[in-house]
Amino acid sequence: MGYSRYASNVQVRNNGWKVVLFGLVMLGVGAVIGGVVGVFLFIRITGGTAAPSVPISAPTLSLEMVGTPTAPAGALGSGSSTEVPTLVNNGITEFAPTAASVVSPQAAIAATPTVLAPQLFRIVSDESEARFAVSETVPLGTAIGRTNQVAGDIIVDFNTPSNSRIGIIRINLRTLQTDDADRDRSIRCCVLLSAQDAYEFTDFVPTSVSGLPGQVQIGQTIAFRVTGDLTLRGTTRAVTFDVSLTVVSVNELQGLGRTVVNRSDFGILNDAENMFDYHGVAEAVTLEFEFVARAVQQ
Repeated sequence: MGYSRYASNVQVRNNGWKVVLFGLVMLGVGAVIGGVVGVFLFIRITGGTAAPSVPISAPTLSLEMVGTPTAPAGALGSGSSTEVPTLVNNGITEFAPTAASVVSPQAAIAATPTVLAPQLFRIVSDESEARFAVSETVPLGTAIGRTNQVAGDIIVDFNTPSNSRIGIIRINLRTLQTDDADRDRSIRCCVLLSAQDAYEFTDFVPTSVSGLPGQVQIGQTIAFRVTGDLTLRGTTRAVTFDVSLTVVSVNELQGLGRTVVNRSDFGILNDAENMFDYHGVAEAVTLEFEFVARAVQQ
């Protein structure tokens, strides 16, 4: 009788411990699920939408920045008749030695150089795209975000390209979209912080251009580099874009700029305290800007 009562008490205690352990396990599972749901809801709420707050625009340039074009030295009428300008198909003047110092009026008219005036071009948002690409391990692949909300001005001085100007290039980061809506909300909420009005836009402010040719011809594709200040999440770093630019006509430019940056340079780190973990996302991020710009009359 005493043994049975003892065994019964032991069984009760064991069952009690099982209930306690089960309760603790369920509490832990509930906490994990609650935490995940909480983070998910936080991102859903604070991630906002991809709708821009205002139409995209950027500070404009003026042709007054580059002055008035002049004919190349040695052109007819400049006081030097040792060379005759010869027009090539693209309208850029080249010079060749003359066989005589006197040129007939007809030949002079035919050989008069065409001096292309500097031209202001403005980026066409609907035909342009800014994008990023970064490798991921979960899921395995490359995440690509795109937006056409880009703006900026370019002035091309065809005769003296070194006088050309590139204005501020502005991009609406809030409108970036990948192939995953949840990723997009996470980017707006916790990566680029673009759901916040203070970080909706980013500016690339050019500070120098290198590698330009001596002249720019219609139909020519040129390669050069543009260095400037890029601001993300309130952090500004100097970056250099490799640019390929095609002068389609006196009225249209097409181009592609590309660079690679480290996300940590802009404060995008593995930071669990901010409820977003970047483990599994590569450090290097490719930035590309593909654009069409058309002439603007001033």
